[in-house]
Amino acid sequence: MDARCPECEKVAVLDDNVTNVRCPHCNFEADYDTYLGIMKDHAINMSSEYIPDRPGL
Repeated sequence: MDARCPECEKVAVLDDNVTNVRCPHCNFEADYDTYLGIMKDHAINMSSEYIPDRPGL
């Protein structure tokens, strides 16, 4: 299964056991739970860039 590398944003590989993510392009490697945490942080950071500051809320 494919995944997106959090470092180089190219295609990384999720192993068949869904336990490890490895990128053949930049040698990123992490267990699946760590990978999910990293991607969650990336998504939160991306969304905060699109939310305008609204004083009083």
